[in-house]
Amino acid sequence: MRWRARARRRPDRVTAMKGRTPVVTGAVSIRPLAAADAVAYKALRDEALRTAPDAFTSDYESSVGRDASEYVARFGALESGQFFLGAFDATGQLIGCLGCEREQRTKQRHCAVVVGMMVAPRAQRQGIGQQLIADCVEAARRVPGLTQLVLTVTASNTHVVQLYERAGFRAWGLLPNAIVVDGVGFDKLHMVRVLHH
Repeated sequence: MRWRARARRRPDRVTAMKGRTPVVTGAVSIRPLAAADAVAYKALRDEALRTAPDAFTSDYESSVGRDASEYVARFGALESGQFFLGAFDATGQLIGCLGCEREQRTKQRHCAVVVGMMVAPRAQRQGIGQQLIADCVEAARRVPGLTQLVLTVTASNTHVVQLYERAGFRAWGLLPNAIVVDGVGFDKLHMVRVLHH
């Protein structure tokens, strides 16, 4: 049975966001990314790497020159366990994404790595990341033989750590100075979520 991400409607958040002008209102739909989304994905990724260098292992300088077509291999079918989900606003613009990359070695095929959580700055703190991780977990549950998801997150990014905790991930280890950005080390928290089929 093929799982399809369902469109979700979010209420107008004017009253819920006192003092802030809401920039994403109305319908937000989540669906798997395809080859046609590569250019939009690259633009979102480049911006995320540029504006939040401590959140990603990849760096902007090494990535900005890559061709968008190089990312198409990441956009597999949901049932493969190798996919990216994209969040699109009411105008069809990509405003967030999250990937799932299943391990390829036989002894690790039960495991997939959650990667590349990105939400455009104008769309942050509006529940889009929460929608993405919930739909990613749901899709992963439907992948035959996949029993757990793992990820790493910058430990000092408490908002994102809490987002994953609310989605059922638990921390199992910490790698000090996992990445170094402009001479500053950042720890990475390792997290796991067991999938119940």
